[in-house]
Amino acid sequence: MNIRRIFSKTAYVLSIMVTAAGCLFALYFGLRIFVFDSYPVHTGSMIPAICPGDRIVVNKLIFGARLYRNLDFLDGGKLKTLRMKGYRGISYNDLVVFNHSHPMEFDIGTVYVKRCIGLPGDTIWIREGRYHNSSVSDGVVLKHFTQVSPHYFPDSLHICFPYNEELGWTILNFGPLYIPRKGDSINLYPVHAWMYKRIIMYEHGEDVAYREDGVYLNNLPIQTYIFKENYYFMAGDNFAHSSDSRYFGPVPETFIVGVAPLKINTGRRWERL
Repeated sequence: MNIRRIFSKTAYVLSIMVTAAGCLFALYFGLRIFVFDSYPVHTGSMIPAICPGDRIVVNKLIFGARLYRNLDFLDGGKLKTLRMKGYRGISYNDLVVFNHSHPMEFDIGTVYVKRCIGLPGDTIWIREGRYHNSSVSDGVVLKHFTQVSPHYFPDSLHICFPYNEELGWTILNFGPLYIPRKGDSINLYPVHAWMYKRIIMYEHGEDVAYREDGVYLNNLPIQTYIFKENYYFMAGDNFAHSSDSRYFGPVPETFIVGVAPLKINTGRRWERL
């Protein structure tokens, strides 16, 4: 009888422990999905704000947590997401964490952290290695960036988005590029067609073709295009050593994980960004 009681009590205690472990497990992943997450930083693209070896803490409540509506994208299907309501949108100079987006292909296993200097509806351009934004003063978009002489860059680094020789853009003299806003319409004359080819292909999953008589999408002629999503221009503080929107173009809103207001430095101290 005593043995039965012992086994009964042991089973009861084990069931409580398993239930508690399950609750803690669910709480942990619930917090990571809806509230915060953290990622290690391995590159120097955000020096001096973030250095290799630091760990960034992502607040998902700011912009709203991103939920997946399906998992087809894991097998190359279309990414479909649902965004929870955040308490504000992305602001200038936010450090934004987003998934790999070159060439407009979602990669759940790769994330970048960059500074947002262009919001939907802005126009961005670079002259002699200095950013400019049509909506805010130069001081807003330049204060965090390291500046280097234009002669520092080899020719191989001049090639940039949208990779069209006729435009003649380089990372030192880039744009002007309008950052698409959901619902905005553009006329698809040749220059615009080249600028936004990747975005149109990403939104439709169809190829954009250029013929003598105009622009075609899925073999149908189009003269105008209405954007389906908001986009953001992301830039690394270390101007000379950053893979950012100069190379892969504006970042779709669905790729955004969240905003990083904090980091844990290599000395394991918390710092505000």
